[in-house]
Amino acid sequence: MIPLQRVVLIAMVLLFTGCPATKQARTVERLGFLKDLYPVMTEGNESAGESLLIYKNPKVALLPPNSYTKILLDPVLIFRGPESKMHGISQSQTQLLADTFYALIYQELSKDFEMVDKPGPKTLRVQVAMTHLEESWPMLDVVSAVPAPMNALAAGSVLKTAATGKPAFTGEAVIEAKVSDAATGEVLRGIVDRRVGTKKLDADSFNTWADVYESLRYWAENGRYSLCKARQVQTDCPKPRA
Repeated sequence: MIPLQRVVLIAMVLLFTGCPATKQARTVERLGFLKDLYPVMTEGNESAGESLLIYKNPKVALLPPNSYTKILLDPVLIFRGPESKMHGISQSQTQLLADTFYALIYQELSKDFEMVDKPGPKTLRVQVAMTHLEESWPMLDVVSAVPAPMNALAAGSVLKTAATGKPAFTGEAVIEAKVSDAATGEVLRGIVDRRVGTKKLDADSFNTWADVYESLRYWAENGRYSLCKARQVQTDCPKPRA
């Protein structure tokens, strides 16, 4: 049997470290936060950077450029509905992640919009909920990347990736969000998305919440990108880092 230390070293050599830290999953469960929107949601266009499920109000395409200049960002919610699978994660840990996500979103959106604390004209209301969080198993994740016959975990990892799109032992996160007219309450856009970890090795590879953090960081940057394009006042909207 190959010593664990050597297995880990081999994994570090074999893994392709230039790949993204996270990727979009193939499927996502509807866990209840946007239940009123589910019937009108459709599959998003992955190549265009859209979420797995989206709702686009047809009125948005008819709005003149720069119709909205302000954003009211609600606190990020941890939504533990009847179908929630966030068992075993402490309230303090989930709250820390929610606060971190709020800070990331606020930081990105404040680059293009005036951030306000109450509804008003030309104001968008952004509501976000994290509906599922799952930390990674760093050591098993690394070991599972060593190919067979050197590692019995490799076959199982490959099969799980092929079936679900999620590599074994990596973390994941699911969010549901909607953007509304703050004055009227009319929903303009809704999304449900899920991201999972990859086999990337870097300085954060042994942080069990690194995959979740990278997913939150991506969503915050992608949210800015999407709203920037919808606002139609600049052509150099920054795309999210992979």
